[in-house]
Amino acid sequence: MRIAIDWKKRLRELAILSGIALFLAFLRPFGTSLNAPLWVIFGFWWLLIIAGSIFGETTVWAYYKLKPNGPAWLMIIITSLVTAAGVTLVMLGMQYVSGGYISVTAGPIFILYGYVLVISTAMTLLGYTLSKAFNMAGPDFAHRVNDRDAMAAFLERMPVKFRTAELWAISSEDHYLRVHTNLGSDLILMRLSDAERELESVDGLRVHRSWWVSRSGIKSARREGAKVLLQLKSGEDVPVSRSYQGAVKDAGLAP
Repeated sequence: MRIAIDWKKRLRELAILSGIALFLAFLRPFGTSLNAPLWVIFGFWWLLIIAGSIFGETTVWAYYKLKPNGPAWLMIIITSLVTAAGVTLVMLGMQYVSGGYISVTAGPIFILYGYVLVISTAMTLLGYTLSKAFNMAGPDFAHRVNDRDAMAAFLERMPVKFRTAELWAISSEDHYLRVHTNLGSDLILMRLSDAERELESVDGLRVHRSWWVSRSGIKSARREGAKVLLQLKSGEDVPVSRSYQGAVKDAGLAP
């Protein structure tokens, strides 16, 4: 199953990060060497910022994978600490590889780490604040925050054992909905259209008049003639009706 990538969003983020790198190339903080030409310094900061973005997104993904309903404040602390550590090591590694051509003279490593941690914390807080206030994606953890908030609110209707579950899919059964999770399934009294509206910020979509699926719950996809079937991680097949096949393909959920 291929993964759909929002290239417009990614290119927009890359442009913003490149602008920040150019600003830092002119500013040359942390005692960055003045001997190297501007384009080298720009490349140095561009790589550091990209590395920080990767460390941050990976940490947020791992945090919510291991602690689906974990508090946001803990995510911010862990993400800031890990990102700062990663960026500091990359910074020192680049200095070593360049043979000192690009040097950072902020003092001992723990002092340098402290400086980087301040920036990492500020960027993490800024991204989180923007994502909550404007439903925007600063760093790519914005959708994770919105996903968890929406899922947690939806799963409050379920028995206690499902409150920390991972939502995989929803199917309609008469006037009820069967909610499929990694901890099993259960019924709630609700309309599928209302559930779909409530979960609009979650990475999932309607695939049939009786089914809504979350991307995280899909194991594989296959075609059987003109039919498209999505298989949940539970092993259950979800039919994709003809009217939804285009949307499912555009989302990268079907071949």
